Amino acid sequence: MKKKKGNSSEDYLKAILNLQKSGKNVRAVDIADALDVTKPSVSVALKKLKAKEMICQDANGFIGLTEKGSTLAVKTTNKHRIITKLLTGIGVNNKTAAEEACLIEHAIGEETYERMEEYCKNNNM
Repeated sequence: MKKKKGNSSEDYLKAILNLQKSGKNVRAVDIADALDVTKPSVSVALKKLKAKEMICQDANGFIGLTEKGSTLAVKTTNKHRIITKLLTGIGVNNKTAAEEACLIEHAIGEETYERMEEYCKNNNM
């Protein structure tokens, strides 16, 4: 049985985006595998995302991002990338940086993210 994690809606959106980028038709089981969570956890999360109009699902059960969902998924992915760059830039190993970026990306506000992004650009990161 898969372990339960406290994944946020943003984690689910990022997972869907990444699966779509790999050329897959995204199914709930693919999301469960990508996030290492149970299928019932995915089902609950997908219902919440549908209610927020972040995802859509076709008659075959394939899941896609709406414009609203895609915008948030891209933004969260960019936050993750920037935070990972900053952490590795100060000497944190890649694995730890990626794991901790996943935690930090949900906690920082827009201003902090913008300053981090600006810092990376100004320092060729």
